[in-house]
Amino acid sequence: LMATGLLALAFCPKPSLYGDATFSASVLDRDGRLLRLALADDDRYRLRISLADISPTAIEATLLYEDRHFYEHPGFNPGSLIRAFWSTYVRKDRPIGASTITMQLARIRFDLDTRNIAGKLSQIVRAIQLERHYDKAEILGAYLNLAPYGGNIEGIGTASLVYFDRPAAELSMPEALALAVIPQNPVRRDPSTEAGYKQMAEARSRLLEMWADASSLDEESRAQFDLPLAIRTTSELPFRAPHFSQSILARTGDQQGAITTTLDLSRQSILERQIDRYVDRGRSR
Repeated sequence: LMATGLLALAFCPKPSLYGDATFSASVLDRDGRLLRLALADDDRYRLRISLADISPTAIEATLLYEDRHFYEHPGFNPGSLIRAFWSTYVRKDRPIGASTITMQLARIRFDLDTRNIAGKLSQIVRAIQLERHYDKAEILGAYLNLAPYGGNIEGIGTASLVYFDRPAAELSMPEALALAVIPQNPVRRDPSTEAGYKQMAEARSRLLEMWADASSLDEESRAQFDLPLAIRTTSELPFRAPHFSQSILARTGDQQGAITTTLDLSRQSILERQIDRYVDRGRSR
């Protein structure tokens, strides 16, 4: 009876890929420099970007680490699930998730509790449902826009902007591999904390070896991973031209995504410094 019900669920009408998720608005100057990143309605930083605006290295690293057979399976990987079931419930060695990217998207999208067999079955069926209605690029894009990257940061575009102050299309290889390993354990691998950064770096080293086994990696590229990453936290996000930025957000209302303005941040900064000096000189008056 359960199998029949789950099978029927898989053939339900097409669900919305993003559900009721809302997205942040980013206010940019005329050259694309960030003035203000606003929170989404649920107090999370979550920007939506297209798959074409994400570094190919970041996409490839995510697939290698999370789901190397993503383009071959129908939403779930039978072999991985059997191994996970055997290890978790038969041998009871350690819990293994075996979730594909589609399954992870299903868990996020439908807010599923997958810590028990019933929840895992629902996750599989929802993954089949998503695969039935959406192509692989749409599914991968939605996952990369909704996946957790530590704290209240969701989406690789958001993580790239917050942590590295650059768009996801411009991620370096060390940055791309760092972001690829965070969603698997976003609490323990939050790079904005000392302990989280260490956990992230260890996971990234394992991914680097997987990358080296899967493709060529020259010594210059490997040497880049010896350098520490400069991580910016959400508390360090800019709030430049605050009155202007706030007025833009108020004027645009519920608009989500990037809002490019005509403000020139360089000239704005010069003017602000000049005004500060003028006020300081006249403070005695």
